[in-house]
Amino acid sequence: ELEKALLLTSKSSSLDCMNYFCFEGKARFDSDFRVLVPGGGTGDCTIYLAEQLRHTGAEVVYLDMSEASMKVAKQRAAVRKLDNITWVHDSILNLPEAEIGEFDFITCTGVLHHLADPQAGLDALKSVLKEDGSMFIMLYAQYGRTGVYQMQDMLRRVNQGVDNIQDKIDNTKSILANLPKSNWFSFTRSAFDSDLGTDIGIYDLLLHPQDRAYSVPELYEFAETSGLVINKLYNPDHPLGDMVFEPETYIKDPALLAQIKSYPFQEQAAIGELLFGQLLKQCCFISRSPRTQPSFKDHSLIPSLSLSFSRLEKQLKQQLNSNEKTVKLNPLVVVNKTPHMNALFEKMNGLRTSQQIISEVCKESARDGASYEQIAKELEYFFSIMVKISGMYLRSAEVPMYRSIQDIEHSVVELYGEEECLRVKQKYNVATI
Repeated sequence: ELEKALLLTSKSSSLDCMNYFCFEGKARFDSDFRVLVPGGGTGDCTIYLAEQLRHTGAEVVYLDMSEASMKVAKQRAAVRKLDNITWVHDSILNLPEAEIGEFDFITCTGVLHHLADPQAGLDALKSVLKEDGSMFIMLYAQYGRTGVYQMQDMLRRVNQGVDNIQDKIDNTKSILANLPKSNWFSFTRSAFDSDLGTDIGIYDLLLHPQDRAYSVPELYEFAETSGLVINKLYNPDHPLGDMVFEPETYIKDPALLAQIKSYPFQEQAAIGELLFGQLLKQCCFISRSPRTQPSFKDHSLIPSLSLSFSRLEKQLKQQLNSNEKTVKLNPLVVVNKTPHMNALFEKMNGLRTSQQIISEVCKESARDGASYEQIAKELEYFFSIMVKISGMYLRSAEVPMYRSIQDIEHSVVELYGEEECLRVKQKYNVATI
């Protein structure tokens, strides 16, 4: 019923993000485009992808070995009247023999690290990936979950001889209620509040029998062992975004920073992860061969605010129009306002290329003597920060605009009417979800 009132989104499964990091901003997502969601669960990612791809002729394939989960996902799709999803009840490990074809994009979150052999799972995904296709995977990160693994070890000892799952959960609740402040998990517990709020979350976090985590070097090794390449380390959950992997986020000594910046990116990212210390998930875009992202120096491309950032557009406009010298993009990221930043942002409508935007601002600002090159540098400066926090992406001028979040939300209103959607919002207090 909540489908009438709430669209659950995912940054990594937003078409603009996927296109930018996987397809150089050139994918049109037409009738030939196929997406696989292995371990689709109750359907969050599947529903979001299917909604974005509605009316395109693209296909979303959901795969899960849980009939109960698939039943929920099917019911959610039925509420939204989505007919572009193919449902497959099977295991990821059976993909090489499944005869379901190959895919342009595969998104697999929270699944591989629960397999007895995660490498076999990644190999299975690779077997159905097109030569020019890409994947997004999410695995648990090692250092931010340090206390979790100590708790898991302790609870295995506490629950020796206990077979009933609910009894294990009740024992865990009893321990959590009296956990010493000196316990390592006490220092990071707040990061897992959403998990600890439900029995399912408690089981998944602290009692799951198969659960491993990866450091940045281990993540690269994991991909390379399957003959795959990591094209982008991606951090959608923390306000610092991808800057958590950059040593310059933490190190201010110029000489030391210069030394570290001379290392390969993989080594810099490993240092960044250790400095940050609280990374909970390892997320990345991978493929069979190296991919490059579109450059903001290519002014023939179209820049636009990302789908996931679009809800903050009004707030961003207000800041840019203010007399403040800085713009607060999120709680931790503040940028200096450049002379033409507001004008540049005003011209970004998802249709104009960078060249058109810069030229128009240059024409309107002729009196201040700013050149095309100066204004272009302002745009590049703004983008270089925004892309790191999933705030802005580029696409080819040949690619149609993506469906906006607002458009997708309104499509449900068209199906059921404003009164019914409002009733559901009020019933479930959607504003607080």
